[in-house]
Amino acid sequence: MVEVATLEQKEAFADLWHRCFEDSEVFTKWLFEKRFLPDFSTYIKRDNKIVCCMQAYPLHIWVRGKAVKGVMLCGVCTDKEYRRQGLMTELFSETMKMLREKGFVLAVHTPAVLHSYDSFGHIAVNSCQYITSDNIPAIKKSECIQEMTQNFHMLYSCYDKFSQNYSGCISRTMADFLLKIEDYQADGATIIVYQDKKNIKGYSVFYHMEDRIQAVETVAENDNIYQKLVEGICCYGVDKHLSVKLPEDVCIHSFQQKKIEKGVAGVLNVQQLLSILGQKQGYTIAIKDTIISQNNGIFDLDGTPSTKAPDITLSAGEATQFLLGYHSLSELQKKGSIQRKEQIQEIEHYYPKQKCYIIDEY
Repeated sequence: MVEVATLEQKEAFADLWHRCFEDSEVFTKWLFEKRFLPDFSTYIKRDNKIVCCMQAYPLHIWVRGKAVKGVMLCGVCTDKEYRRQGLMTELFSETMKMLREKGFVLAVHTPAVLHSYDSFGHIAVNSCQYITSDNIPAIKKSECIQEMTQNFHMLYSCYDKFSQNYSGCISRTMADFLLKIEDYQADGATIIVYQDKKNIKGYSVFYHMEDRIQAVETVAENDNIYQKLVEGICCYGVDKHLSVKLPEDVCIHSFQQKKIEKGVAGVLNVQQLLSILGQKQGYTIAIKDTIISQNNGIFDLDGTPSTKAPDITLSAGEATQFLLGYHSLSELQKKGSIQRKEQIQEIEHYYPKQKCYIIDEY
């Protein structure tokens, strides 16, 4: 049976996290002191102990320029001794229904294995690129690049402007942004900024490890600033390995680049998401959802239930990709999902593809 956590179970959740993930004790302790929300944490018990659990953080998520009430999922795990018993299927299904009942519309997360939750309708909606080097070259750092150790509120405007450019990105308040920076610092992150006079126009958060440099969040106003930040990171690790996560649309020169899908989303309330994003245009969409029964049906593009024959029939996962803008209807058509192909161009006019990026994991 799936149950909602209590504050007294924090240590049990932390213990299972520690057994399932490779995070440091310092970070794990910080996470459960600052981010454990019992009302948004669920679990299953076996043999009188928590063996399967997950957590959610209530946040707003940008979708096509609209801030949608959603959650970020994390800590989705099962004790090694209890895997392959269907526990996660039960936990995930019941938790998604609970989150919908609480009024949330969308869930985003970054599974360790990308396609783990495809069958639940939680499907890839984000491609990012990794800038890499097997042997970081010696590069002269720009005078505009500086290390930052305080006054992190000065970074907020960069993040706020950046996040609005991408479907799937979290819309954070100043307080929540500062908590995120504290999150990074708990595990020893270094932060550099691109500063033009008194204005900060970009920043990067990275970890300086024994054999490599790993940048987990880099935000900038344009490609030139991204380039300067990547070069600034390199100054911390000559001859080491480099990995810098960036949005897919950023152009960086003189480094290896690898683009991969990373990050998924699932619609908890498709009618509400349709209502937020669109206007009634006389087109209908049929949704097939195996997890949340209320998402099944035929709806107008404004979310109103309809008795008309559907112009589009999509699974919950395909609907997520379409509504966020990760895939166009033309792309989904190749998978045989479109019923009335003559309507594709007309509907795509109202729902064009979007830039998608999930920058955070917590």
